[in-house]
Amino acid sequence: MHATQHTPSSDMWFNWNNVPVEEPEPPAPDAADGILFDETLRDGIQAPNVRTPSIDEKLRIVDFMAEVGVGSADLGFPGSGPAAAEQCARIARHIADRGLPIAQGYAGRTHPADIAAICGVSQSAGVRVEAYAFIGVSPIRQYVEDWDLDMIKANIVESADSCRREDVEFVLVLEDTVRCTPEILGQIYDVAIDCGVGRVTLCDTVGAAVPAGTASLIRWTTRYFADRGRPVGLDWHGHNDRGLALANSLTALALGCQRVHGTILGVGERAGNASIDQLIVNHHLEDGSAYDLLALRRYCDYAADVLGVDIPDNYPAMGRDVFKTSAGVHATAILKAHEKGNQRVKDTVYSSVPASSLGRAQEVLIDSSSGANNIRYWLTMHGFPVEDSSIKRILDTAKTSTTPLDDQQIRQMLAEVS
Repeated sequence: MHATQHTPSSDMWFNWNNVPVEEPEPPAPDAADGILFDETLRDGIQAPNVRTPSIDEKLRIVDFMAEVGVGSADLGFPGSGPAAAEQCARIARHIADRGLPIAQGYAGRTHPADIAAICGVSQSAGVRVEAYAFIGVSPIRQYVEDWDLDMIKANIVESADSCRREDVEFVLVLEDTVRCTPEILGQIYDVAIDCGVGRVTLCDTVGAAVPAGTASLIRWTTRYFADRGRPVGLDWHGHNDRGLALANSLTALALGCQRVHGTILGVGERAGNASIDQLIVNHHLEDGSAYDLLALRRYCDYAADVLGVDIPDNYPAMGRDVFKTSAGVHATAILKAHEKGNQRVKDTVYSSVPASSLGRAQEVLIDSSSGANNIRYWLTMHGFPVEDSSIKRILDTAKTSTTPLDDQQIRQMLAEVS
């Protein structure tokens, strides 16, 4: 059932960024109750710059999710073909056989073939899975696809019924929710209520949202279901086209979304998805959530290797340079913190992310911007006597160098001084 639209409607350019937040705000659940949903093996590997991992590498990625403490994940798109369906079934059996505490989601369109493929994974592996069934709902998507609202509603009803018959949880994923009008969303939400849908995913599919728009959409949606006595669990799925995926996802988490989606290192189409590792670090630091940051670092390193992507030197928490400093005033503070013997103070005097929680340490470099305390710190940490002659020799060299001095150069100068 199609509706051919020859002229774009005035709603074509709607965006929740332009909707003021309604007052009073409904009470939101404790943000710490939300869990993160790993999309690496679905959205992440769609990126054109990412190498598709082998099934053994996918299984190792799943193991890392569990080690880190990720509680739910989208593990593939079984409807894309027999090989994909078999891989998804292997992943499902792997999780079941190892007793990994991961709620299993599999993606598909609200299309009979895709729903059947997801149900097939459940039957093949003998496990309960969730069907993350997506359909585009924004006016611009409807216009381009020649879809009408009746067709969208019918697809949702048929897909939800099919999942119910197979004891598969149906999760309604609304693509481009951020650009869908309240009028359309209200009608779709009514269908979801009639179908007994318990979870809805709000999507910023093209990364169009700002945090205020994210908040408006979530608050309006929460109120809509609550007013009808049918609260649902909300997911948030964000992309990074405007560089706001992390901020939007943290907003969603704070406003009570039960699952917030992300990919390792933010891999994904175009500018990528929200970075689940950055979400984990922030969630852990703000709410004391029980994530293993050492395992997270190993996960990032492994994923970068098997997916064929680089971790930028300045990438938050995981980059090579994020715990390095060469400024003299910074080095002085770190040296004083070290002398006080308090690791937490040393970790945070010039960093908001504790290096030791990631198995790393503050690194004080020596270069043209350094002062004497940079060298005192280096000598102290490497077990050398702190002598004025050594400090002068190293500092004089550093002031004329165009790059930081490496350990070998410093040791050679110390040998010359002695």
